[in-house]
Amino acid sequence: MILKKVKGYKLGLLDTGWFVILFMIFPFMAQGQQHKNKAVKTVVIYGQDTVTEDDIGPPPLNLTSQFKTLHDWLVNICNSNKPKKAITKYNVDLFESTNDYTLCLTGVNTYVKGDDSFVKIEYTPQNLYYRLPVSFHKGINRQQVLMKLMLELEDFTTTIEFKNSFFTRSNAIVFLPNGKKIWPK
Repeated sequence: MILKKVKGYKLGLLDTGWFVILFMIFPFMAQGQQHKNKAVKTVVIYGQDTVTEDDIGPPPLNLTSQFKTLHDWLVNICNSNKPKKAITKYNVDLFESTNDYTLCLTGVNTYVKGDDSFVKIEYTPQNLYYRLPVSFHKGINRQQVLMKLMLELEDFTTTIEFKNSFFTRSNAIVFLPNGKKIWPK
């Protein structure tokens, strides 16, 4: 039995006649922090069900963070442009390259029409990306980086800035690299 997993969804049992088709479209990447267009569109067909998911492309190569800490970045998001509509889930994703980790935060809503689901990014903060300083991950492996990030993100949910923010009006905040809920517990 062959199982595939993409973006947290279990996809087709290939040896039982189920099929999976995955289309990815990579338009031009935006140069700044904020993406006006979604950089990647993922379409997954699972049996008769289809999931179409907006996705953000990787950060610009020359990205320099104006924030010293993860906490500073998140406080800035809390105090900056707020979502124009209700957001059901916020995703914190992680882009990785050799000795480089960059976080990305988006707000998504899921719409269902028949057998089709559409996961649409409907909120991107002005400072969409946060490149982790080398001191954050120096001398530790990827698994340790993920655990350290989870702890800092969970700690942030106990702050007054978080409790007074638009994040608390969502159903969940998820750390995509491991699929774990940051909030609520």
